[in-house]
Amino acid sequence: MNQHNVLILLRFCIIFLLLFSFTVSQAQFIVNYGANIIVKEGANVVINGSYVNKNDGAFDGKIDLDGNIILKRNWVNIANNEVLVNTGTGFVGNVIMDGNIKQFIEGTNSTLFENLILRDSKKILKVTNCKVKDTLTIDAILTMNANRIKLLNSKPTAIRYISGYILSETNSLEGLGEVEWYIGQDTETYNVPFGSGYDFESDLDVSLTTLSPGEPANGSITFATYPTGCQNVPIPATVDKLDRSFEYIADRFWIIDPFYITKPEVNMAFEYRTQDINKGCNGGLIESEMKAIRYNTVQLTWSDMTPRGFSNPDNLRFYIDNISPDDFYAPWCLVQEAVEWELFFPSAFTPNGDGKNEFFSPIGYNLDKMDLTMYIYNRWGGLVYKMDDIDKPWDGRTGNSDLICPEGVYSWILFLKDIDGMERYYKGIVTLVK
Repeated sequence: MNQHNVLILLRFCIIFLLLFSFTVSQAQFIVNYGANIIVKEGANVVINGSYVNKNDGAFDGKIDLDGNIILKRNWVNIANNEVLVNTGTGFVGNVIMDGNIKQFIEGTNSTLFENLILRDSKKILKVTNCKVKDTLTIDAILTMNANRIKLLNSKPTAIRYISGYILSETNSLEGLGEVEWYIGQDTETYNVPFGSGYDFESDLDVSLTTLSPGEPANGSITFATYPTGCQNVPIPATVDKLDRSFEYIADRFWIIDPFYITKPEVNMAFEYRTQDINKGCNGGLIESEMKAIRYNTVQLTWSDMTPRGFSNPDNLRFYIDNISPDDFYAPWCLVQEAVEWELFFPSAFTPNGDGKNEFFSPIGYNLDKMDLTMYIYNRWGGLVYKMDDIDKPWDGRTGNSDLICPEGVYSWILFLKDIDGMERYYKGIVTLVK
């Protein structure tokens, strides 16, 4: 067994290729100035300090990794590449971060890891869009620090969970800590072991099951979650406003966001904490009666999908089944389902005289007890209809014309005073189809 307990500085002008084929090779730390390091299968390179990847002015440092790099301090990439080359799949090519003090993944550029194994102390991500080709092993706390990590393996085994958790708790104002999973067209169950930071184990697990394949084959889903203050602030960046008072909304948002042209149908389950349902703040929220709603980022409303799902208070989990592609948006939150009144907006109507779906207006329960005014505009911003009576929905015509407006997308704005006298504002779009 050969051991080298030295400082290694690799410069392209001195050495282009460093071949590690020893069973164990040790260094205090490595600064790679443009060299190509090859670590053969079965070899273990132990770096007691940091690995720093640099550019010598002409070449970027890089690693062809088929063995193990065992790192006790930080991984730093300040070259122009993603460090690793010739990445394959499977449990070869491992970067193992198992230092007993905080370790950072940082630099000016991301890294493409074949397998990234996190053990022992807290690991902190300080650069965004690092990629893991095959498997991310969680046996420590990974603090996302408002950055994103990308999992390129479409199988559920892309995350191997042992202990610890992924900490995604930054909010929409700071930037979200996100896991982007390139699930593609696979129909599997995927688990993300999020944690709140109050326990060493994951206590905010998110599970998603794809029931149908999405399009295209390189589609992905981004996962994140964060707690809020008592009045649900800050709200997610994509959201205009909430649709009910904070007393009826749990103090947490989940961002489960699909990036597909044709989205998959899915089931979801996510864990929440007792602190997310604060009785002093969420007094109108009954845990056993909670429902999930999500924000439609196209129609800009929470209300186009009926509240759904069910909670299991015994294990602090919430389940939502059979979310259609048309309903698969982000973000999500848990609410008390309205019982005094309900409000929904159809996404399309067909005023063609066949007696089916001829009119457009808000629909729901107890709307006749509210003061409301709706304005409907064409694509050029021209007002085509004003409705101030729920019994006088839009029939597709404008003014006194007997002609139906052209097919297309129309925007609407609704001003409403609810049963409790609270003034509310909604906006969205509707498609007129002849």
